Amino acid sequence: MKIGFVGAGKVGCAFGTYLKKHGFEIYGYFSKTFASAERAARLTESKAVLDLAELVKNIDILFITTSDDAIKKVCDYLVEKKLLSEGKILVHMSGAASSNILKNAKEAGCFIYSLHPLQAFADIQKAVDDLKNTFFSIEGDEEKLHVLENILKTLGNPYFKLTDNQKSIYHMAACVVSNYLVTLMDYGLSLFASIGIDERQGYKALYPLIEGTIKNIDRLGTKEALTGPIARGDVGTIKNHIAALKDNVEALDFYKFMALKTIELAKNKDENKDLKDLENILKEVE
Repeated sequence: MKIGFVGAGKVGCAFGTYLKKHGFEIYGYFSKTFASAERAARLTESKAVLDLAELVKNIDILFITTSDDAIKKVCDYLVEKKLLSEGKILVHMSGAASSNILKNAKEAGCFIYSLHPLQAFADIQKAVDDLKNTFFSIEGDEEKLHVLENILKTLGNPYFKLTDNQKSIYHMAACVVSNYLVTLMDYGLSLFASIGIDERQGYKALYPLIEGTIKNIDRLGTKEALTGPIARGDVGTIKNHIAALKDNVEALDFYKFMALKTIELAKNKDENKDLKDLENILKEVE
């Protein structure tokens, strides 16, 4: 089984390298710039391809690892130029889009899928190292789904099987815990900065707390990992927090939103806990 890639960015390079390390045959890469294809080819001991028709002709599975916006354009070009043969497997690696973005290839007799590694690709080598512990999601045609499942089983990676209408919620969850966690961290560090604590120093000080919280979630789950003044029903502390932010409306609004969400979680943790006073205090704040 020969594998080809259209797109030689971080995802294409890292996943191709990971496949190569596990014995899969990478035929080559086609990219917007030939220099990118050459770099990916060196990493995977494969071929940098100038002619897209050559790549498609010589592979069994084509991974489209371009930017999300370019996936459909690549697929439509392949169909328009009649480069696809019946039975070819096309896979894109976007977390946000379902396999339906490749539906024109399906009409040309191909099998279409989305395969997404649930991790960030900031650096190629780190991504290759991290892939061994990464969950994947698979979604697409039932008929050849076992081919992708067998790839992941050979790689040793766990995976979810999704339907096309589940893909957006799956991606939303990933964004919330990855991207929005960065936003939450930035908010916390800005509070430190407002009292003169340097951002880098503040991060180092908070890191053990962050790490401990993540470990508690892993060990106990979110509800049981919840600690702090809201979990305790500590009205006085929350009043002090609100008072400290009275001159910073934007920061106070964010605090209120997160506090009310945390009250909901605290109620799930302990149904008998009366948190009505806390809710009222937060909702009354102007």
